[in-house]
Amino acid sequence: MAVSLYGIARPFRVSDSLVFEGFRLMRERLWVYCALAAVASVAAWTALPTVDIYDELVAAKNGDPLALVTQAPVSVVLILAICAVLFVLPSALRRIQPSFRMTWLRTAIAIGTLVCVGLVVDAGYALAVLPGIAAGVLLSQALIGALLRAPERSTFRDLGTTIAGAFRGSFEMTRGHFATTLAVVVASLIIFVVPGSVALFFLWVLGANNPPSLVFTSPLLLLIFVYCECVRYSLIVRWYRRLAEDPSPASP
Repeated sequence: MAVSLYGIARPFRVSDSLVFEGFRLMRERLWVYCALAAVASVAAWTALPTVDIYDELVAAKNGDPLALVTQAPVSVVLILAICAVLFVLPSALRRIQPSFRMTWLRTAIAIGTLVCVGLVVDAGYALAVLPGIAAGVLLSQALIGALLRAPERSTFRDLGTTIAGAFRGSFEMTRGHFATTLAVVVASLIIFVVPGSVALFFLWVLGANNPPSLVFTSPLLLLIFVYCECVRYSLIVRWYRRLAEDPSPASP
């Protein structure tokens, strides 16, 4: 897959560089992630008198899977992981645009783009599964494009124009590279979901048998989520740069 994603005939080096690039991205804002991990630990300590992961596992078995993620400290970890993305994303984008800075307006553009992409993809899934997948692939570069296109001192009136331009740009970049972009999207999801699910499983198991362990496993889970996001956005940004360098709608 590495050859098709990057056009480089040395896949092992590509894989290694993604692993180390994740560490480099994480190191750039390590103090922020450690502070968030400390918040997760405090939240777990505060929730100890009321948390009962065993009951949540039973509730999930009885048809309420959200019980596993809607109760503290897991819910707090997930919220903190979303906050951490606001620091991971700018670090990844500086690999393309070294002067990039995440402003409040660009944060609003990022949220607006994600909401719009989500609505379009959900509409595609509502019609049928395949249109939803196609929409997700064709618009997979919209977030990166919107942030890189947005001027640092733009106004809120530019939000719609920026997002619409990012949608068009993503479609033009990916339509001729659909299969390879689909592979990138799937790989990026695997990078986050698989390690995160394994870490979450161990948190549940340890927490059910020894609740005080949540004070240590919760921040560890958060840091695992952050590292996976660093690797994931390294992959996404690399593919965006590759598409930007070869935007012609030629088959991959």
